Amino acid sequence: MLRIMLPLLLASAPAAAEVAAVQTVQKELVIVDKDGREKIVRKTADRAKPGEQVIYALRYENVAGGPAEGMTLVMPVPGEITYVEGSITGPRSNVTFSADGGATYVARGRLSVTQAGKARPATNTDITHIKWTLAEPLAASEKGEVSFRGIVK
Repeated sequence: MLRIMLPLLLASAPAAAEVAAVQTVQKELVIVDKDGREKIVRKTADRAKPGEQVIYALRYENVAGGPAEGMTLVMPVPGEITYVEGSITGPRSNVTFSADGGATYVARGRLSVTQAGKARPATNTDITHIKWTLAEPLAASEKGEVSFRGIVK
């Protein structure tokens, strides 16, 4: 059983902007209600077994009186997690990936790594960081969420 830790969250916005952010690690559970209907709910995960899927989510809110422009959110992919391809959520954002510890970011299809002097396309196991750049200003009091899924190694 692995104890799930939150990776360091990196966020940036212009100095005048004030954005509050809360990061969580969650699991999805199937709950059956009293009428026998299944419902999927998210629950905070502080421990997970190898092979289990977890969701790294970041909820943010503009707590300033005006819009926040040029906001960027970065979540490292912990070493004990393998990123699940295509699991990114984050409406109204441009998502880029890093395979070099966050030094550079490119679109997923352009991400590569160099091994033994040769470049190759990066696999999901090579991804070290994910960055969301909001495409539009975040209005005062506006909230949002970005996330990705990972499998515990």
